[in-house]
Amino acid sequence: MSTAPSGWSLRALAQEAHVLPKVARDAAEEGVIDAQHTVETDIVLVRLYGALKRLVWPEERRPANKDQGLRVWEAITIETARAALPDDMHDDTGLFVHQTGCELVSGPGPKALAFFKLAEQPFYYAPLGRWFNELPSQRLLASETSEKADA
Repeated sequence: MSTAPSGWSLRALAQEAHVLPKVARDAAEEGVIDAQHTVETDIVLVRLYGALKRLVWPEERRPANKDQGLRVWEAITIETARAALPDDMHDDTGLFVHQTGCELVSGPGPKALAFFKLAEQPFYYAPLGRWFNELPSQRLLASETSEKADA
């Protein structure tokens, strides 16, 4: 397994994303991440990719033993998440993923609106803000902030 200059191997990305190493390798093969130039936020993309690859919408036939590449709505969702990282990340930022794309939301109002908009169709909610806050650098930043507050 090759290690990128930033120190993130595909195995390390997978471990931090709580997915199997094969998911990170598949993400690299499908162009979701660049295995030669990984960055910490790729952890969020690998985690999202792993969740999306398991989604099968009602009435969709998707054989488990056949590699089919990225579906259009998966590509849209991943690019939306990539564009939001890290600048548009808040604790409550999330993606409502549906069969035709996704809705990036932050805050209770937009979240409620997305719930109502998608109430009649299946959707998946990806808590991007929470996943972003679980990155090693964000955990370190949070612990340093809490130490300063305690002092």
